[in-house]
Amino acid sequence: MNGIQEVDGSIPFSSTIEIHPQFISPALMSQEKFKSFSGESLYWDQLVQLPVEDVCYRTGASASPLPKGFLLPVYHLRYLILPGTREIWRIEKNDQIFHDAIHPFFTLMVLAYLIGAKAIQSQGRWVGEKDLKGGFDFFQGPHRLQVEELENLFGKDPEAFLKAGRRLGGKEVSFGNKAFVLQVFPRIPLLYLLWRGDEEFPPSIKVLFDSTIQFHLPLDILWGMVAETSRRLVEMAPEAGGGSG
Repeated sequence: MNGIQEVDGSIPFSSTIEIHPQFISPALMSQEKFKSFSGESLYWDQLVQLPVEDVCYRTGASASPLPKGFLLPVYHLRYLILPGTREIWRIEKNDQIFHDAIHPFFTLMVLAYLIGAKAIQSQGRWVGEKDLKGGFDFFQGPHRLQVEELENLFGKDPEAFLKAGRRLGGKEVSFGNKAFVLQVFPRIPLLYLLWRGDEEFPPSIKVLFDSTIQFHLPLDILWGMVAETSRRLVEMAPEAGGGSG
């Protein structure tokens, strides 16, 4: 288990060192130092000890016999997670393997999901970050969800916002001026919605979670997951070329 579990089964915080953007941003330290500080090695240690059948049942992943690991859908892509060698590879539709540069937040959220997710389906009831247990205190200051760059980029262009979401596998839903749902993991959807700015109010982008989210991931990993998702949406902007990494 990657977090301290409450009586109701939710995981408010990770039991490893808490992700703090001011101190462990990958841009501010080496990859190896980040891995050490974030507790990534502890996640790998836990994952390699778990029964393959249990991980697949809980998470919706499938087993890969050779090389031995897990095939996991993430966004609109597939990834091969190899606990033995501590690697994550991207797999194309033709089964060609790519050794992309993986962002550290992506590694953490994938490992935490494989370790902590429950065999619980999403309910389709959306809640904000402040509605989560412990969320009101946690998601403040440096732990605010990372959407500012998206607001600057898409705030007055809802169609471009929707197009970026679709490039990441999102499906349009009827919220705000534009909104889409991303299937980040098999059991974890995220809803991004945009309220377009005008002369009176600035643009606003909100991220909503399925009400079951805390049965799968702790708050600090949720913060990192939204940061990684927002980063990928920026990369999917039309002028950015819509890469797949």
